This record gives sequence, structure tokens and C-alpha cells, in this order.
Amino acid sequence: MDTFADKIISFCLSLDFKNSLPEGISVMNPFRNNPEVMTVVSLFYRKYYSDNNQRHLILGINPGRFGAGVPGIPFTDTVRLKEKCGLAIPGLKSFETSPVYNAI
Repeated sequence: MDTFADKIISFCLSLDFKNSLPEGISVMNPFRNNPEVMTVVSLFYRKYYSDNNQRHLILGINPGRFGAGVPGIPFTDTVRLKEKCGLAIPGLKSFETSPVYNAI
């Protein structure tokens, strides 16, 4: 039986936009644009989600070129991914203020 991690990884690998877009608009797909991203995404999900517990998936937080569009993992950037999870994507460094949470 596939784990939750396996399902997320499979979903990420299946994303492929083939329709036409207006001039000057393009699709970012970190899972296809950089093979090292998919390696780190797989490590991340297998590390934290290799089970079949019931979960809620929250998608969001700046999926663009400075947010989750770089590491391929929502709610993080490459700086926090390395600092907090010990996972690095060689040659990529992004900083997004939104994944920085301050406890009061």
C-alpha cells in the first residue's frame, strides 16, 4: 500500500501543463525544471509523511519564483529547508519571508 508520501511524490511527478499560454506567460514546475528538486522533495516527504495517517493537505503560500516554486515544498524556501530539515538543493538558494514564523 502506498504511503501518504508516495501519493504526494506521485502527484508531483504527474504535474504537466500542456496547454498554450498568452505571450510572456510561462509555467513554473520545479519538479520537472530541476531533477535535484524532485530528489529533495522525495526525501522530505519520505522523512515526514511515510505513513498512512489521515491528513489534511494545505496548499498555498507563494508558490511563485521566490517561494515554494523553488524547493517544490509548500510553506518553505531553500534556506529554511536546509536549516530546519537538513535538506539542501545544490546550486539553489531562495529566501522568502513568509516561511519565517515568530512565536510570541
